[in-house]
Amino acid sequence: MSRRNQLSALIVLLMTGLVIYYLTNELAGRGKQLEAALKVLDWRFLLIGFLMMVLSLLLEAFATHALLSQEDRRETSWGTLLRVPLLNQLGVGLTPFATGGQPAQLYALTRGKMPASRALSVILMKFLVYQIVVVLFFIIGYFAAEDFIYENVNPAFATFIPFAIGIHAVVIIGILLVMFWPALSLKVVDLGAKLIKGIYKGDNLQQMQEKAHQKIVSFHEESKRVIKSSRALAVATAYTGLQLIALYVVPYFVIRAFGYVSVNPFLIIAMNIMIVMVISLFPIPGGVGGAELSFQLLFTPFVKNPATLILVILIWRLITYYFCLFAGILAYVIPTKEQKEGRHV
Repeated sequence: MSRRNQLSALIVLLMTGLVIYYLTNELAGRGKQLEAALKVLDWRFLLIGFLMMVLSLLLEAFATHALLSQEDRRETSWGTLLRVPLLNQLGVGLTPFATGGQPAQLYALTRGKMPASRALSVILMKFLVYQIVVVLFFIIGYFAAEDFIYENVNPAFATFIPFAIGIHAVVIIGILLVMFWPALSLKVVDLGAKLIKGIYKGDNLQQMQEKAHQKIVSFHEESKRVIKSSRALAVATAYTGLQLIALYVVPYFVIRAFGYVSVNPFLIIAMNIMIVMVISLFPIPGGVGGAELSFQLLFTPFVKNPATLILVILIWRLITYYFCLFAGILAYVIPTKEQKEGRHV
């Protein structure tokens, strides 16, 4: 693990400690409320919530498979494909603004037999599909629950929503420019190289520039292949949509586990969509602290018992964040089938 990742892991541990300290303080003096919450706890709903998270990871692996060429599908094992979402979660969970997700997925694919250039193209295309589907879900969820948000949710949270949608829109536009206007991307790389040439004294700047050119051209060519294969793109989009639905529905089952039978699942999903969008604004690895606070602000109208709400937050984060971190670490440590056979590229 690099020093940067070690620092990120340390930040996650410190922030997790602060979050637990804050939440346990919130539970102070609420022993009767906590006892009442635990009495009605139905573990079956918690199991369903956990299985939804596992299903979300599996669907992400299927989305990756759908974008591969026929040759890469034959050469890439399902063990490698299943590592893609797990290492993605590890990368996202240990880096600010979730910037480590794509490099981690690239590492997962190149641990198999896939060449780095083609793997990068697939990962970026998958990222584009994910961003588009996330934004579409956000638009649907926002307009479906707009009145509820502004009537029942702390106004401070609502101010973050336009910034979140703006960040995702910029990312989508950037990837589309590389896909359909590679000449502009190459000019940006050359301009960037000129700007840093005066302050960067390394000998490999030219080599880095050439590699960037190769990756842009490779991504452009791979993008044309995927776009021509409309069926593969449609299948990947469908899998990504199902993947996100499985993720968004986890809080519903956690809340149901504590006896809240009448909660509206569509409103719960809409609120979780807002949280996923806003977490991207927090520069803390995994959004630790920001995610919990956002959840508390958005879900207070649904869970009236403060002690129950604290338990819901803790379990939700255990399922959707800490479980994924642990699974990602295992996926990183355990060698792939290709590595065992000595075929690592």
